[in-house]
Amino acid sequence: MTKSTKSTKAVASHAFSHLLVAALPMLAAAWAGPAPAQTIEGAGSSKVMMFDRPPSVEELREVVAPEPKIRTRSIEIIGGAAGAAAKRPRPIDEVNYGTAPIPPAAQPAPQPAYQPEVQPVAQPAPQPAPQATPQAASSRPAHKQRRQEARVEAAAAEPPTVNAAEPEVAPQAFGFRINFALNSAEIPAESASYIDAVGALMKEDPNLGLTVEGHTDASGSLPYNMLLSQRRAVSVGEYLVRVHQIDPKRITVDGKGPTAPIAANPYDGRNRRVEFKPTH
Repeated sequence: MTKSTKSTKAVASHAFSHLLVAALPMLAAAWAGPAPAQTIEGAGSSKVMMFDRPPSVEELREVVAPEPKIRTRSIEIIGGAAGAAAKRPRPIDEVNYGTAPIPPAAQPAPQPAYQPEVQPVAQPAPQPAPQATPQAASSRPAHKQRRQEARVEAAAAEPPTVNAAEPEVAPQAFGFRINFALNSAEIPAESASYIDAVGALMKEDPNLGLTVEGHTDASGSLPYNMLLSQRRAVSVGEYLVRVHQIDPKRITVDGKGPTAPIAANPYDGRNRRVEFKPTH
């Protein structure tokens, strides 16, 4: 093998090594699968669906106007007379359930027009049921009778238990982390597509009104953050009016500053966001 051939192979091997190192992060991302585009943050009534990329109109509609779902509630009654009543068979309601029609083959044969008169037969008078004698009552052992009475009293005193499974509250707001410049309320060009999705949603649903909320973290003074969040909310509202011709009456703006964080640490950068909440 000549010296020039060895040099060419060395250069090719070195280039392949650099290419492999550069491709490893992309291969790892492909194997790990796509990153989640949306996450639910906050708790309780403050839950918000945060989008990490411009959402579609369908995704936004699912938050502000989800399809109604049938929710059932499981109720179990235990103990006492109510428990015994729940175990007794219930009579069939003829109005609700009705009765199946009798097939023609099972219909009774027609009766002749004339039937001889039948004299009623005298029935014997019913005899009263025999009463338990004191001797029969005392034939049961006293300790068993007391135990049975105690069980009956305990069952009657036990209150009914109701088990109801409440559905988890879904987020009623969505939000974006718009990368405003420091001390600025100007919407960056790379964040405009987020707000464009909101404009498309409001055009599709002319009855939808939204409250635009600006949020900051706790860095800086409270008065300044309240004013800055208000300016940013106004900037987003004006963008919807100017670019998408949304009626200003359908938009409300509110600056929350650092007063409604969704991260445990009030200084966490995740608290800097713009939220949209339906008002209808």
